[in-house]
Amino acid sequence: MSESSALQWLRAPKLAEDALPEDSRAVACRRCGRTVQVSLSPMRPPSFLRVEDQVECPEVQERWTGKSEGGLLLMMCGALEQSLDAEWETAEPEGAARREAAPVSPVRPRPSPAPAASGPDRWDDGSDDDQEETGEGGRLNVLLAPAPGSRKKLIRGALGVGVLGIVFLGGVLLPLREIRLLIQAPPGSGSSSSQQEAQSAAPLPPPRRILLEAASAPQDVARSPSSAFIAPRQPAPALEATLARSSGTAAIPPAPDAEPKLRVPALVAIAGGSFAMGGDDESEQPSHQVSVRPFSLGKHPVTIGEWKQCVAAASCADIAAGADDRPVTNLSYDDTQAYLAWLSKATGKAFRLPTEAEWEYAARGGQRTRYWWGDRMRPGMASCKGCNGTGDAETDQPPKIGSVQANPYGLFDMGGGVGQWVADNWHKNYRGAPADGSAWLEEGSYARVIRSGSWKNGAADARAGSRDRYDGRIRHPTLGFRVALSP
Repeated sequence: MSESSALQWLRAPKLAEDALPEDSRAVACRRCGRTVQVSLSPMRPPSFLRVEDQVECPEVQERWTGKSEGGLLLMMCGALEQSLDAEWETAEPEGAARREAAPVSPVRPRPSPAPAASGPDRWDDGSDDDQEETGEGGRLNVLLAPAPGSRKKLIRGALGVGVLGIVFLGGVLLPLREIRLLIQAPPGSGSSSSQQEAQSAAPLPPPRRILLEAASAPQDVARSPSSAFIAPRQPAPALEATLARSSGTAAIPPAPDAEPKLRVPALVAIAGGSFAMGGDDESEQPSHQVSVRPFSLGKHPVTIGEWKQCVAAASCADIAAGADDRPVTNLSYDDTQAYLAWLSKATGKAFRLPTEAEWEYAARGGQRTRYWWGDRMRPGMASCKGCNGTGDAETDQPPKIGSVQANPYGLFDMGGGVGQWVADNWHKNYRGAPADGSAWLEEGSYARVIRSGSWKNGAADARAGSRDRYDGRIRHPTLGFRVALSP
């Protein structure tokens, strides 16, 4: 705090207690040797009388500059206070004697100012009642009398408290009283005493009897609004059953909702055997002999109608669109596993995808030619691009199942139609392939084998030995599958 700001603070208007009578005394400071005027007031401790003396005090200056502990502005320094205490000790006997000698004059109370005249209509009878009241106890009455503004505030506060009390009584206590009366009152307490006696004297009829009377009573009879029993409304089947039991006739039970029949893909049993697996392409080499065990294979690829049942069971993705008799497409390998898991749980049989060897063995139908009917494409034998002289390849969906002839094993669309996922991982050729017809898997590989070609592929992809690959995690618009089952 600077010296100028300290002076401004010290010269601020005095408080109420500063207006009381005070005395001053010249005291010699033990530290600086200056004679300083000290203010002695009955309402506060001794302090510097003049601001200039306080500013020039060394102890005060040390506190301003931060050389001493603390940062507060002292009312009086410590050395000056010690000097004052010493002078008081020596001057106390002299002061006591002077007080005994000098007579004490009573302090006259200050007369209260007369209120200003508010107007010519102010009541004034010329009497001096007000002067008489301010004689002995008048000053106390004046101090205790509230001002007109305070009186208005008190009246408004009292009115507000009264209004809140009325609101509380009307909004809280009365509803609670009504609720308590409703809880304590028995049903039908609003009726007269004669009705209560009649109800207590006559027992209530059973509910079934009331139902029968209500069913047989004419519609134009008005019911009493104060009846002791109101029959609960029952659904129509329950009312019919009650009436049937009373009449002795058997009620016709409602027909239960028929559960949808599970559509399991049709299967064809394939006898086991051996065949030469391989074809013309480099990925189909070398040709090797494979033995296949008996198994069952889906007669058609899985259809949209069969897929929808898995969707309804919340086990498959809702991605199928089209007629129920068309093969489901736009599937990934992971989608086929979800369907097979749901079908196995629903039927209790371990459905799976066919292995690559099982699929080619079934597609050849016991023949060793490129197609099961020969080495050349013939119209009406496969649904592939340019194979039938139609524009099927330009459509977004494959032809419906059974559009072409079945092979010797009774299987449809084993060349063309939709590309079909099998269980094997992709390998670039048959070197090291198993000879027992089992699935050839590779740990960590996502590439899966695709068989059959599709309605958008050419005749070469519809060969029995043709093979392709795709990422098993990704869906494709031309890919579907068919199910297999071991005995």
